[in-house]
Amino acid sequence: MCFIEELKKRGGLVQVLRGPAGYTSHFRASINEKIIRFEGLPIAQFASKYHSSLADNKEKTKHHLKKGNFPVASGSSFGFWQKKKAMDYGTNIIGFPLVIKPRGGSVSRHVTTNIQNTEQLNKAIDVATAYSPFYILEQFIPDAFVFRATVIDFDFVACVKQVAANVIGDGTSTIRALINKKNADPKRSASHENSSILHTIVEDEKTTKLLSVKGYTVDSIPKQDEIVFLQIDPFLKLGGDLMELTPYIHPDNLRLFRNLARFFDMRVVGIDFLAHDITYPYTQQPCAVLELNSAPCIELHHYPSSGDPQNVAHALVNLFFKYYL
Repeated sequence: MCFIEELKKRGGLVQVLRGPAGYTSHFRASINEKIIRFEGLPIAQFASKYHSSLADNKEKTKHHLKKGNFPVASGSSFGFWQKKKAMDYGTNIIGFPLVIKPRGGSVSRHVTTNIQNTEQLNKAIDVATAYSPFYILEQFIPDAFVFRATVIDFDFVACVKQVAANVIGDGTSTIRALINKKNADPKRSASHENSSILHTIVEDEKTTKLLSVKGYTVDSIPKQDEIVFLQIDPFLKLGGDLMELTPYIHPDNLRLFRNLARFFDMRVVGIDFLAHDITYPYTQQPCAVLELNSAPCIELHHYPSSGDPQNVAHALVNLFFKYYL
């Protein structure tokens, strides 16, 4: 809808195509008496020398990243029948902490981070193989955040920071009251709903453990401006936040994102980048390019929980006029 509404301003009309089961992800755009059909977003795949599968397959992505000398986390790919080999590799070669993720995309649902021991590693492999027969085991970088950089036509860059579900103390409210207040935000919907980008905070055993480490319960009152994390992973479905930080990206990191888009020859790409601080050069901190997405969620930049929204859709419409008309 971000793209559709922006294209309307330029005189375009977009129809969502229907199939036997209802609406699909295929679209029909009409503008200047010309008809263009595309799926998901108009990414100008036809202009690239590579197929989008290069970016959508995490193992292929990692190999290509290494060819370009881009920062990547140490790791390797395994099949479901190689569990013993993967356990040995993770325990004795890379060492804890670790990350396990399916080789294909699963919208983070089958990813396990910060694996600290063999018991957690064994369980994480089962979680990943429940989605895909192939998975990637790699080094986990502690004290780092996931940043999503979206690059359009090798130039326009927007970047959001994904932060795990949290509340910020005001010195008088309990954690329960702070959670209820945050969940009442109309911009947030339940984790099983798709009506918004942001979701209400999910409370589970991880929440209880994180609070207990600080000596807290949901009835505790945190200090003024104290950040209390309620989840480990920064997934939006768990109630994570999106901090729009585009104006603060260090120039070296901007060049990194643009160079990545050019190296993969992708005119529309979402880059998941792991680092501690986006305002510092990537060469001066532990970091890694986690994966690339050929059909990125541009709405992340339009509806952040904090910071100024970035009009990625406008840049995408410019690309549309350049390559399709």
